Amino acid sequence: MSWTTAPVLQNTLPLTSSTLNPTHLLSTLPITFASAPDGKFALKAHYPKGSYTLTREPKGGISFYASGPVNVDLSVAKEVTFGYSVYFDEGFEWQKGGKLPGLYGGDSPTESVDCSGGSRSSRCFSVRLMWRAEGTGELYTYLPPYTEPQFSANQVQCGIPPFSTCNPTYGASVGRGAFFFQSGQWNVVSQRVRLNDVGVANGELELYVAGQSVIKVMGLILRDSEEGRIRGIQMQTFFGGSEEDFASPKDQDAYFADFTMAITEML
Repeated sequence: MSWTTAPVLQNTLPLTSSTLNPTHLLSTLPITFASAPDGKFALKAHYPKGSYTLTREPKGGISFYASGPVNVDLSVAKEVTFGYSVYFDEGFEWQKGGKLPGLYGGDSPTESVDCSGGSRSSRCFSVRLMWRAEGTGELYTYLPPYTEPQFSANQVQCGIPPFSTCNPTYGASVGRGAFFFQSGQWNVVSQRVRLNDVGVANGELELYVAGQSVIKVMGLILRDSEEGRIRGIQMQTFFGGSEEDFASPKDQDAYFADFTMAITEML
């Protein structure tokens, strides 16, 4: 089962709210569609000067969760691949970093949205992307905490080259510097998330950039019960970081298109 909004693929769906099927929308950041600088129709994120995080004014970016079309039920998937294209304005000023969309999951639709913003749980996970200074790319994960004995295997993500770092409060930076985002052009990224068998540390994360694998993490525990499932897209982008030195230095925009989701293995 799969779906896509990429015009170059078959059976393309329109890039609309009804296709994405959003929930938990941050009402102060409405969903906006617009043409990117090259004319491509896209989901637009605006980052006002001074914006950072989702809790301070001025607010910028995008924040909602998306399950996608109802006929593609991710909760039956053992492995999912999700991809999109992102275009940052020419001359985009990266500052210290910002969040980008990725997959999320958990033991229930309600519990699965509890893994971000410094909130951590053994009953959910999220696998977003981040840009850092100068466009440095990474995976940014909230996984069941490796500080708990049953999830100790998840510490493997803290040692992925070229640089990774974990902390007990916020997400883990995984594989920072394995790739770089470019401004003024489309960056094509996709991620593969494979659930572990319950009681076995065999979950996997992999990130592809322009079709090439750049980060791979194996031996993970993303769930400890059969209720743990992949739920959808954590469609978030914003500057931050929770500190003011992450703030966008100017008004600037990013555009997202070519969303593609495929179930590559069933439970």
